[in-house]
Amino acid sequence: MNSLADEKHAEALFELAQAEGKVADYETALQNVLHDFAMNPALESCLSSYALPKEDIYHLIDEIYGKIPLKSLTSFLKVVVNHHRMDHFKDIEAAYRRLANAELGIKEGLVYSAMPLSKEEMTLLQKTLENKLQVKLELENRTEPSLLGGVRVAIDGKVYDGTLNTKLEALRSRLLAEGEKQ
Repeated sequence: MNSLADEKHAEALFELAQAEGKVADYETALQNVLHDFAMNPALESCLSSYALPKEDIYHLIDEIYGKIPLKSLTSFLKVVVNHHRMDHFKDIEAAYRRLANAELGIKEGLVYSAMPLSKEEMTLLQKTLENKLQVKLELENRTEPSLLGGVRVAIDGKVYDGTLNTKLEALRSRLLAEGEKQ
């Protein structure tokens, strides 16, 4: 859950990114930082450390991210370190992503499935829905073991249900209705 501080950090970076005209580029950069943390948890630990001098952490940020051609990225990361929010970076990135998606006209949606979908399945589903709905989408997969199969997609308060559970219930209702006619 995002705190007000995380939201404020995201909003500040978003305003800088808008001023530079690079909202999407900053979102990509933040996702890359999260990827770096996932690939090297020691990096996140170092950047979150209270034991290391801040100047050493700032130097590490400059070394790793200083060559990325986004004027405000390293300064932003240093502010996050200075405010002891690096351990909340995932929440800051999520808040920024919501702002960026709204700015870029990208709708966010959730895909529920019994098992995690592969990257290829998610890409195919995303492209299919984008063509059908005529919008740009960003989808997140969540597993829901109670589903027997298929997927349920929620976008902007609308649910597109292609789950086996729903199909079975529709079949059951149709069979009951036909039985009542006889």
